[in-house]
Amino acid sequence: MSTSKMKFITSLSLILGILAFQPAYALVSLAKVIADHMVIQRGEPVNLWGHAAPKEDISVFFKGATYRAQADKQGNWLVTLPAQAASTGHTIKVVGVNTITLSDIAFGDVFLAGGQSNMAYTLEQVISRFPDEKHQKSYPDIRHFKVQRNYNFNGEQRDIKHGKWLQASASTIGQFSAVSWFFAKELAQYRDVPIGIISSNVGASPVESWMSLSALSLFPNAQTLAQQLQNSEFKEQLLAQYKAKRQAWRKANPNKKLPYSINRATQLDFKPTGFYNAMIAPLQPMRFKGVIWYQGESNTNKPNDYAKRFSTLIASWRQLFEQPNLPFMFVQLANFRLPDEQPKDSNWAILRDQQTQVFKTIPHTAMALAIDVGERHDIHPKDKETVGKRLALGARYLAYGEKDVSFVSPMLLSAEVNNNQVLIHLEHIGKGLKVQGNELKGFAIAGQDKQFRWAKASLTTSGVKVWHNDISQPKFVRYAWADNPEQANLFSADGLPATPFEVALP
Repeated sequence: MSTSKMKFITSLSLILGILAFQPAYALVSLAKVIADHMVIQRGEPVNLWGHAAPKEDISVFFKGATYRAQADKQGNWLVTLPAQAASTGHTIKVVGVNTITLSDIAFGDVFLAGGQSNMAYTLEQVISRFPDEKHQKSYPDIRHFKVQRNYNFNGEQRDIKHGKWLQASASTIGQFSAVSWFFAKELAQYRDVPIGIISSNVGASPVESWMSLSALSLFPNAQTLAQQLQNSEFKEQLLAQYKAKRQAWRKANPNKKLPYSINRATQLDFKPTGFYNAMIAPLQPMRFKGVIWYQGESNTNKPNDYAKRFSTLIASWRQLFEQPNLPFMFVQLANFRLPDEQPKDSNWAILRDQQTQVFKTIPHTAMALAIDVGERHDIHPKDKETVGKRLALGARYLAYGEKDVSFVSPMLLSAEVNNNQVLIHLEHIGKGLKVQGNELKGFAIAGQDKQFRWAKASLTTSGVKVWHNDISQPKFVRYAWADNPEQANLFSADGLPATPFEVALP
C-alpha cells in the first residue's frame, strides 16, 4: 500500500473517531404555529418553542436582546420573552446549529376559534351572501392560521400537523373561517390592534373529541373508549367492524349514498380526545385573548348532559392554557329544518337550553344567539356576519371590559300565574323589548297534561303575558322551543333575539 493511501486511511479513521465522540446535532425547528406573519398575544410573556438535538443550546435574538435555552433530553425547548405592547413589523431570529428568521411578527390579540363545521365554514363558502367582501380593502393586521385536521389517541402532541398564517386581503380572506372573519373585522372597528385567529375546528365533530383524557373522567364511557383507542390492536378491530357495517349497509341499499349518520359513526377520528390531542394540546404554550366556539349540532342526538360536557371542556381548556378566566364566547344553535305546525319536543331546543345553562353558570362566558339567522334546508346557514358580530359583542364586554355593551339576549327570569294567564319576567332587556312583526309569536302553553298549544302573547313592562283561552290552569310555557323556531319574534331593543326557554309553573 502506498504511503499516501495509508495517510488518507489514517486521517479518515481519525476523523470518524472524533465524530463518534461528538454530540448528535439536528436542525433547530419551531412549532408550526410560529411562523412569518404570526400574531402573538400582547401583554403576556411570549413563549417560543420547538425541537432540536437533545441538550442543544438555543439562542433567540429580539429587539437587541438575547434569550437562551437548552433543549431537554427529548430535544424539546422553550424560550420565554418579556410581554410586548401591540405593534407590528418585528423580526425574531432563532439560532442553534442553523438559523431561523421570522419576519413581520405582530403583537396583538389572539383568539382561538373552535367547534365544528359552522366555525370551519370559510368565507368563500358563503360569499354568495356577501359579494362585497370580494372587494374588501386589505386588513393586513387581521391574520388567520388554519390548523390542519389531524387526530391522535396516544396522548397530547407537541406540534400540529400543518398550518400557515395569512394576512387578510381580497385574495386571502376567502380561506378564513367566515365567523372568525366577521368577528375579527368587527373588533377591528373598535380596537386598533392586530387581531390573530387560530382556527382549529372540524366539521361534524362532537364535543368529546375536543376534550382531554383527564376531563373525560366525568364521562366514564367516553374515557374508557379513549383509553382503548390507545391500543393499536383495538383500533384495528374497531376499523374492521366499521368497514363491515358500511359494507352491510351498501349491500342492503345498492346505488344509494351512505347516510351521514352511518358515515360519521364509522369514522375513527371523531372519537373522544382525538382532535384535542392533535389540534388543541400542541398550542399549550400560547396565550389567548379569548375563545370563540360554534359546536353542538353533533351532540343533539343525546343533548341532556351537554351543559356538563361543555362546561368541562371550558374548564379543561382554561387549565391547559393556564388562563383561569379565559373568555369563552360561544354560539347557540341556529334554527334548522321545517318549522313545526304544532308544538312538539325538540332535541335541538334541549341542547340550546343546555347552552343557556352554561352561560348562566360558568363565569366569563358569552352566548350569541342564532335562532333568527338559520336556514330551513341548510345546517350551514350563510349569515355568518350576524353571528360574528354577536360574538364580538361578548368579546368587547368580557375581553376588553366595555361595560356599556349590550351582549346578552333577553332571558327568562321568572314566571307566575295570574288568573288564567302567565306573566313571564325577563332579564337583560336593556332599553326594552320589541316585536318584529305585527303579532308576538313563538310561545306555547300547556296544562297538567303537558299537551302544548300555540299561545297568545303580548308585551308587558318587564316581559310577556301568555295565555290560551282553552287552558284555564296553565302549568308549562315554552318559547322558541323547536328545531326551527323561525316564527319566534321577540327581541331586545338592541336587536338581540330572546333566549328560548321552557318553564314549569307552580
